[in-house]
Amino acid sequence: MRILVLLAIGLLLYIIIGNLLRKSRKYPSTGTSSERMVRCEHCGLHIVEKEALQDNRQYFCSTDHLEAHRQSR
Repeated sequence: MRILVLLAIGLLLYIIIGNLLRKSRKYPSTGTSSERMVRCEHCGLHIVEKEALQDNRQYFCSTDHLEAHRQSR
């Protein structure tokens, strides 16, 4: 009986200490920030807005797709 009580106390201490250590652990930031994604009007590829080519509120993934869109007007 005494062994069961000691095991129960040990288990409780293990759980409590584990939770305290887990909460105090600081995780390093990944350094990534979320960026707005836009869709190429020609092929549908999603790319970062900073890397996209823009023409009248429409985005394109390459100059070829931008030119193809301009020619199809």
